[in-house]
Amino acid sequence: MEFFILIKRESYENIGILLFSLVFAIASVYSTKFFSILLPFLACTLFITQKDWQNFKFDLPFLAIFFVLFLSLSGLSILTAVNKNAALQSFYSLSVTLVFSYIFLVSILNVKSAVILRAYKALIMIGLLLAVLHIFQSIMDKFQFNLFTRHICVLKSTGSVLGLFGFVTCAFMWTKDRKVMALFSFILLGLLIKLTACQTAIYAFILASAFFGISYLAPFWTTRISMVTSFAILLISPILHAYIIRPMEIINVSYYSWFLNNTFFERLLIWEYFSHKFFEKPFLGWGLNSSRYLVDEGAISGLPKVMHPHKSVLQAYVELGLFGGVLFSFFVAFLFWAVEKYVKDRLSVAVCNATILFGLVLADMTHNLYRNYYLSLCAITAGILILFIKDREGLQHVAIDRLKQAPVPA
Repeated sequence: MEFFILIKRESYENIGILLFSLVFAIASVYSTKFFSILLPFLACTLFITQKDWQNFKFDLPFLAIFFVLFLSLSGLSILTAVNKNAALQSFYSLSVTLVFSYIFLVSILNVKSAVILRAYKALIMIGLLLAVLHIFQSIMDKFQFNLFTRHICVLKSTGSVLGLFGFVTCAFMWTKDRKVMALFSFILLGLLIKLTACQTAIYAFILASAFFGISYLAPFWTTRISMVTSFAILLISPILHAYIIRPMEIINVSYYSWFLNNTFFERLLIWEYFSHKFFEKPFLGWGLNSSRYLVDEGAISGLPKVMHPHKSVLQAYVELGLFGGVLFSFFVAFLFWAVEKYVKDRLSVAVCNATILFGLVLADMTHNLYRNYYLSLCAITAGILILFIKDREGLQHVAIDRLKQAPVPA
């Protein structure tokens, strides 16, 4: 009797994982805003289902301090915002996302091995379904056949999902003795990202893949250098784009057209414009979500209306002032510091570093600082990385125990 109950429970669990994976894959292609809802759902589910949720511990103190400081600074910047109603709306959505991100990550720290196994199954299923849907929609777009959408679907946002989840999913398969499948999946991942036609995601994947190899060979020094370098570059971003990396000088560089297109040149123009805007109000900034009101149509060399700087650290500088930009730069450096301090084996370090770099490139070249679906995706990705690290630690402990139990040769 207990055997049949166990089989029934396993069947329900697998059906639940399949349905969750299907919804996740559909959202990745057709509605990435769904992740803004998924994060609170996952956070509440983990928080409630844990047996010791009554004794909730406020772990991750550095993350909590950053969230409090960032929300406090964002709230104060509403007073100087160009459009206070829009700023207030952005503050509410940002607050909800950061609060649920913290609950989700703290809950992930306390999960059992059974949750890790379910997450692994879900990742494999999501990868399979997402690949099928992605290829299907690409064919529909190729022939301009809009079956599920009123307009031709743009798959660029799918590149964010593929890159953020790709490295850790392949690493999971590698540690589960599915090495051939892991290598095949990694190659397929690159092809799927190429299929999105998102140049930022393609460059980010290439850089992250190279960074993965370097981090695996020299985990300590790669992470330490990345921490210092990222902090220094982000810290002086307004100076770089306003006075050093000038668009008209970059375009005259030899072989520029070989690897960069007009879109990147437009980004350089946008970054230069907003860098000068920062120096107009460097201390208090222009206020939360004010970037869209600082640019008139055609003000940046004839470009259409620009809604945000397309560079998260610049947006932090422009809207939150000097302290906001420094805080954002410190947070990115903190991510690499956390990898150096808490992640021990080289595979886990390489996976974490590659994922951080991919997410950072997208955040610093494409996404709005307050884009909730991307913030939610990053929080979910961080949770998956934590699960992978916990699984690696468990495997290492098992290997050590087996080694201790092995008979000593005479």
